[in-house]
Amino acid sequence: MPISWSAKKQLSILAIFGAIIVLIVIGFIYYFIPEPTCFDNRKNQDEEEADCGGSCIPCSKNIKDLTILWSRAFPVRDGIYDAAAFLENQNQFLETKEFTYAVKLYDKSNILIAIRENSTFILPGERFIIFEPNIATLNRVPAKAILETRSVKWVKKNPEPLKINVQKISKFIEDESTSPRVEAEVKNAGTEDYQNIEAVAILRSSSDEVLGVSKTILDNLNINEEKTLTFTWPNSILGVDKVEILLRRVPK
Repeated sequence: MPISWSAKKQLSILAIFGAIIVLIVIGFIYYFIPEPTCFDNRKNQDEEEADCGGSCIPCSKNIKDLTILWSRAFPVRDGIYDAAAFLENQNQFLETKEFTYAVKLYDKSNILIAIRENSTFILPGERFIIFEPNIATLNRVPAKAILETRSVKWVKKNPEPLKINVQKISKFIEDESTSPRVEAEVKNAGTEDYQNIEAVAILRSSSDEVLGVSKTILDNLNINEEKTLTFTWPNSILGVDKVEILLRRVPK
């Protein structure tokens, strides 16, 4: 049976009214129901658990602890020591700008004689040095240095390899007539200019014992540019067989 003109009009009104209701509901959902995030205490996207896994940071059970490979104290002069620790971040896709720690020096009786608290950044999957210079020990001699981790706030991040080549290393360590130093020639082999590069030199004996550490900052290194880094020590160091150079970019 043909639909009357009045019935068609009513159907049109109902369709328009229904469309308005749908738009109102969609608007309500959009404005009043928040989009899923990694901070809403809910498992509402591709998470493995609430707010972790998937597109969020890995769940705590999957985050690997920092590995402290070694820590040392080095004499500078009477009552003053440098301390260094070598760490590894085994999390290949996690970084932090908020790693807080304490370096503690103990004497041969295992008595705490000095402490230095500080913070630094950690890049994805990197091995790096924490270096704390000129720690006063009130003329007591440290027998060991311990790095104590305090807190770390991980965020998800893809690794960005630093494309800087160390082309030549020259050491002038054992000659007491000159200031002990290491010179490292580096070149930017990447496709971008670099700024704020943290550079560390590690001195090792033939048996791989760590004999000294020094740190400097390279302010900038443009594409294809070559520069010489200089690392210094206050006293000559005997028995140095090899030098390792570590480079890392300070996050913006």
